[in-house]
Amino acid sequence: MKQILCDQKGLCSLSGAPLLFDVIEGTPKVNGPGCHPLYPAVDHIDPGNPKGGFQIICYALNDLKGHLPLDCFLALSETKAWKNLMQAWKEQAERDPRDRSALMRLLLPNSPKWTTDTS
Repeated sequence: MKQILCDQKGLCSLSGAPLLFDVIEGTPKVNGPGCHPLYPAVDHIDPGNPKGGFQIICYALNDLKGHLPLDCFLALSETKAWKNLMQAWKEQAERDPRDRSALMRLLLPNSPKWTTDTS
């Protein structure tokens, strides 16, 4: 994993956003904020395939990807909408990596939690 992280230069493999290496932000709290969206997560590139490879991606993007079958994710990742989302994600991460709400609003723009929550 260390070599993969070095090869990726500390950036998310999906978005190119800088990962947030802060154990406190990466540890969910009881009745508090969950894992920070930019915290690094190990992703199975091809889930279920022991030789499918690994990459390091943002925690929130790993969660998003994990809810899709691989063929759907691969098709989605080729779309303009996905590329725009990854660009916006990267720009927000570079602008203010500590602003969880701004990052999550990119993924869940209509969620009341992320329009009012400032954690």
